[in-house]
Amino acid sequence: MRTTILVVAVFLVLAFALASAQDPKLVAKGQSLAVQYKCSMCHAVGGKGGKIGKPFEGVADRFDAVALKRILTDPQKEFPDAKIKMPKVAWAAGDIDAVIAYLQTIKATTPK
Repeated sequence: MRTTILVVAVFLVLAFALASAQDPKLVAKGQSLAVQYKCSMCHAVGGKGGKIGKPFEGVADRFDAVALKRILTDPQKEFPDAKIKMPKVAWAAGDIDAVIAYLQTIKATTPK
């Protein structure tokens, strides 16, 4: 019974994440939030931005939606050994899902 509930829960989270990534309004909101919270001070996108944190390209390949939600909710808990701490944001309802949807659109780039 617990296994069934867990499987259904994981399926629903992944289904929501995939649906969210295809919603242009949600993606635009996530991109706007990334600008608002100045994520590019530490993270690069398209080769522009900071080099303190990992670039946003391919982040959704490295972390699934559940992991991204944990990271965005409490980055210091997820990366306790980071030399420079990612700030914890008091996200409004739905903001984390929007940022995840945006991150899922940024594909990994291949070095030239």
